[in-house]
Amino acid sequence: MNWIGSLDLKFSTWIQKHLHHKNLSWVLSRVNRGEMFALVLLPLMFISDLYKPVYFSLPFVLVFTYMTDRLVLVLKKFFARKRPLVSVMGKVDSNPDMKHSFPSAHSANSIVVATILVFAFGETPYFFFFSLFAGVGRLITLHHFVSDIVGGWMIGFSIGLVAVTVHYFLWPILVSL
Repeated sequence: MNWIGSLDLKFSTWIQKHLHHKNLSWVLSRVNRGEMFALVLLPLMFISDLYKPVYFSLPFVLVFTYMTDRLVLVLKKFFARKRPLVSVMGKVDSNPDMKHSFPSAHSANSIVVATILVFAFGETPYFFFFSLFAGVGRLITLHHFVSDIVGGWMIGFSIGLVAVTVHYFLWPILVSL
């Protein structure tokens, strides 16, 4: 496991030297939020026939995203890994949510939503680009190490597959009500 930490540190140091920029980080931290994803997702869910009835599909997606987010928060407290902003750049942040990095909640939440939309509701696979963008953005802003992003994706994708399984058994019953 030590070799993963070593690779993470080397990659984050390289990002800090070659890619990290104050203005770019500011833009990415504003754009790379769940609220921005919701600005795309919510109108789509109300317009598209894939999600009918929305009063079932929207809570379905929200419940699994909430479960993913809570699990990630528990894991962050358990692993208590310092973020690259702290360990590479030496910054101190008074925000308690900014202290722990593993796993990435942005990566986990974005991929759980993409997995549900693509595999349960038949949405375009291009939705996985939102998750890719979330992960890369968190790397460039030095909020996460590579293993944080990959760990978040693995957790989110796993929970997404559970949601897809539940969807195939539960959705016919809900829609017939």
